[in-house]
Amino acid sequence: MNEKVYADILNQVNEGIFILDDTFQVRFWNDYMATLTGIAKEEALHRNIFEVLPSLKRNYFVTSLKRALEKDYKPFFSASMHRGLITTTAEVNVRVSPYKSDDLKLLMVECIDVTSQYLRVNQLKEYVKKLEDLNKELQEKEKEIARLAYYDNLTGVANRALFFNVAEKFLHHARREQGKVALMFIDMDNFKTINDTYGHKVGDRVLRETAQMLAKSIRANDTVARFGGDEFILLLPGLKEYAEYRSIVKRLVRALHEVVIDEVPVQISLSIGVSFFPRDAGTIDELITKADRAMYRAKSLGGNKCVSYQDLDEVLDLRENLYSGQTGL
Repeated sequence: MNEKVYADILNQVNEGIFILDDTFQVRFWNDYMATLTGIAKEEALHRNIFEVLPSLKRNYFVTSLKRALEKDYKPFFSASMHRGLITTTAEVNVRVSPYKSDDLKLLMVECIDVTSQYLRVNQLKEYVKKLEDLNKELQEKEKEIARLAYYDNLTGVANRALFFNVAEKFLHHARREQGKVALMFIDMDNFKTINDTYGHKVGDRVLRETAQMLAKSIRANDTVARFGGDEFILLLPGLKEYAEYRSIVKRLVRALHEVVIDEVPVQISLSIGVSFFPRDAGTIDELITKADRAMYRAKSLGGNKCVSYQDLDEVLDLRENLYSGQTGL
């Protein structure tokens, strides 16, 4: 085949191809190369490639061409690493292949337009970013669903569902380790009066204040839950002695205070009933029932007191301890 046939074949290829001699003069410039660069064949032929494409005059590229002429070396320049090597309007990979005979040294330079691949990669990156954002949003919604499912919306403490879940685990552990657990049933004294006197907005804020007071008074492994209305439950696992619950009561006493809401002073007062596993009951439901009974005993005595189920006559007067500063409950 003659030279024209080879040229026709190379002009049919969907990539830019030019051929250089050992002085870097352009010996061939195919049609796709003209389209890619906007430089016509007539403008490129018989000129130094660095005059035709000044963007190629980079030390590493010149050095690579010289090395390819001297040795069996085929350098490759990726579009991602070498932007604007051929043109600034497209993403182009460049591959150099040497050809050597006894009296001739040539370099064939292929310029592969990968712009469409880059666009697809960038689109894929955008899709991945969107998926990551959606996944993050989904995780946030899952957290919100979990919060709504297991935490009281008004006060932020655990709700009944979470309480029973946690309580069963702690009771199971206590059975296995022969441990002790206290359950405190807490009712706010005169909460209806607060609601009727100051309105539900103030009442809600009093509930939130009370919940936070309880949460700050317990130990790290303890659980506070809103049981309903103005009722709260504290679960105190890992007791060594039943009397240890009194230290929690001390903290509650210290935390009891007059709340000022919208310049309205509101005194928080609690009636507390306490039951113990395994002394008083063997299940959570039984513990709640007996702590509730002890709490009503505290209420019948005027409120602001703590009563143990087994010792219904053992009454801790929270008001006396609050104002006298006593700590030996």
